[in-house]
Amino acid sequence: MAAELTAFARPVRHEANNLLAALGGTIEILLRGAANERDLARVQRMQEATRRIEALLKSYLSLAAPPDGGPEGTDAPQVLKLLEPLLVLLLGPGRSVEVIAPPRLRRLAMPAPELQALVFRLAREAAAAAPPQGGLRLTMDAAPGGVSLRAAPTPAGTAPPAVFLPAAP
Repeated sequence: MAAELTAFARPVRHEANNLLAALGGTIEILLRGAANERDLARVQRMQEATRRIEALLKSYLSLAAPPDGGPEGTDAPQVLKLLEPLLVLLLGPGRSVEVIAPPRLRRLAMPAPELQALVFRLAREAAAAAPPQGGLRLTMDAAPGGVSLRAAPTPAGTAPPAVFLPAAP
């Protein structure tokens, strides 16, 4: 079944982008024609729902077809940002996820699927240590020879040691 998921990831992403473009155009027309505050509020809820489903779908599809870093290595901040909507689902309703990852970190020698698995493992461990309504903060920073990754419970959890991820050659 995993092979089928992978085989369909790119065509599903393409079709989803077409559908999201149609929704966006329709919402734009409705926004221009909103006659009152109630209509405007409805259109804004549709915009927000469309943004959320787009992020969730891209996140889910990134599991099947992770961004290919090629010979330059894996773009860790991109992988982490794509996973954010799934991390929100992992924690459950009412719990927040904060992702801090500067966009210009060194590329990693670690393949994207391995990085995804590591992020989920660290997130589960940190979530288990969070208070009932607490959340999760994932932080990625530059480190000598690579990148450091840390997942900590919020609001005031004990910060676990950072995991070092080596840079691509």
